[in-house]
Amino acid sequence: QRRPRPLPAPASHTAGSPRQPSVAAGGRGLQTGAATSGAMEPRSSLISQGSSRTSHPRGVHFGETPAELRGMQGYVDVQAMSSDGGVHSAAQLARNTPLSEQLLRELERISPPTAPTQQAQIDDALSEVLCVCRAVVEQAGVGQMMQESGVADTLLPLGSFHFGVALAWDEIDVLFVVPLSLQITFVLNGISSELLRRGCAKYVVPAYGDGCLAAPGVRFELRGLHLKVLLSQQIPLLPPPRAEAIVQNMAAVFSHDASSRILTSVPDHELFRNLLRFVRYWAKQRGVYGSYLGFPGGMAWAVCCARVCIMYPNVELSYLAARFFRTLNRADWRHPLSLESGPAQTSSSAGMQGPADPSGAGVPTALMNVMLPVGDRGLPATSSMTMTTMKIVQKEIRRAYKKVQHVELGRAHWTDVYQEARFFQRHRHYLQFDFMAANEAIHASWLGWGKHQLQELVKLFETMSSNIVTVRPWPMFIDFKDAEWPHATAVFLGLHLERNVGDGNSEGPRRSFDLREPIVKFLEAISLWAEAEMNANKFELLIKHVRAAELEQWLENRQKGLHAAQGQLGTMVQSVGNQSRGFSSMGPLSITEEDAAAPAGLQQCSL
Repeated sequence: QRRPRPLPAPASHTAGSPRQPSVAAGGRGLQTGAATSGAMEPRSSLISQGSSRTSHPRGVHFGETPAELRGMQGYVDVQAMSSDGGVHSAAQLARNTPLSEQLLRELERISPPTAPTQQAQIDDALSEVLCVCRAVVEQAGVGQMMQESGVADTLLPLGSFHFGVALAWDEIDVLFVVPLSLQITFVLNGISSELLRRGCAKYVVPAYGDGCLAAPGVRFELRGLHLKVLLSQQIPLLPPPRAEAIVQNMAAVFSHDASSRILTSVPDHELFRNLLRFVRYWAKQRGVYGSYLGFPGGMAWAVCCARVCIMYPNVELSYLAARFFRTLNRADWRHPLSLESGPAQTSSSAGMQGPADPSGAGVPTALMNVMLPVGDRGLPATSSMTMTTMKIVQKEIRRAYKKVQHVELGRAHWTDVYQEARFFQRHRHYLQFDFMAANEAIHASWLGWGKHQLQELVKLFETMSSNIVTVRPWPMFIDFKDAEWPHATAVFLGLHLERNVGDGNSEGPRRSFDLREPIVKFLEAISLWAEAEMNANKFELLIKHVRAAELEQWLENRQKGLHAAQGQLGTMVQSVGNQSRGFSSMGPLSITEEDAAAPAGLQQCSL
């Protein structure tokens, strides 16, 4: 091997000559400057005879650390800091401090913390809600018992509000513990009636839960804030909860316990909050946030962030963000991820695909299983995830990991990591679901029921039409102006048509895609809304097929404040709620497309 050229000692540093990097003792990161204790020996003299050089994308590093260097004052064992077994140069880690400062500045811009005035507004609103809850309990004659036992003395925070990462427009989730002598349904109805009687709240509607910890509750708007109050009870002597056997009356208590355990498990609360703020914003920008359409929700992402914080304590934020995407990118999801243990690491991202299908088709069967710290074995936080949404999440994690690597090399900025996905330009065909109502209260309740039913929509397409179409749900609900209804919200699914599968009628110039089964099943489920008869002719759901050009026009009209559907020629698939349109017997739903020689695009869509 060629002997390295000896370098001059940094003690004789002169103007214009390079300065050697050194480590500042006691600091988190690495600084550039003179050594903390005397002049450092030439680098060539510190290379032991048995050390070996290893190639690295960012230079040449040595696999063994010389004993002379380990004994120096201020030395930090770089290899020990990298618990994943990698060797990182001092120059690489020295760049993390400015990168962390850049990321913190970005977080202040994209995910600002709660301002003092807003926090005071939240405190006033929650104090009023607590007064309403106590009034309902006191009317039942158990107020004195509640004070003596200390039950329901305050409102307990949940989710993002408990973690301290909620944004100004986020919904605030809290828990009210109901005494055992009262029924939860009685207190729930009492809170809704008391809020309406006082006239302090608007749009009081039921809170439909999602996931395995779905709890009864109520949603409303108070003092300009969106609040959700969940009700639960402390029932003693119950066995530990399991995914298949959860007492619904204790679900919200389990949720509060899970967020509390997450906070107590992380070594640095502030670092955990900053990482979670970054991951939440990235997931929303890239369209992989929200359990309503099968993506990981806030609690699932919080468990992932907490696990990475436990694996890499006392590091800079930029290094932690890179480790987050690297850990999930190389995870073997045949093993669940929890606070105590993460999924096994693989040598490449191929391990993310999970085990092969027993049928031999090579389709992965293991989903991304994230466990909440509840009970002895934990509860699944990603129970609504499907194979479709899992592949989307894994693709976005791979992309983010590559972008973060470019940021570390100075080839990209943090904004490139969380750049908004071009969902509305990526597909040629879309399904549009329009939820509309006559007033805002009905609209809030109708949309809440619709979100609850949308959890099964992607699964329906997977089980019934996966051989002809693949959907890409966008977990964002977009308000728009409609010509007939004063309140309207839309949600979109991108369609990827599988043209290589024969349909038994390949001689003609057209190709038909039958989507009747998943659409009909979804309509049957959403038509069971408990308030449908009471609000007859006051709500509606329109399911339409739109082309990319039509959707572009729809978005442009919405941005200009016009009726979004003005000039839109999308084909209506089905209508629910408006009796004037009718809900007749359903014929076969077929989407027909021209062949490759004809103009692209869907030519008809009928039901």
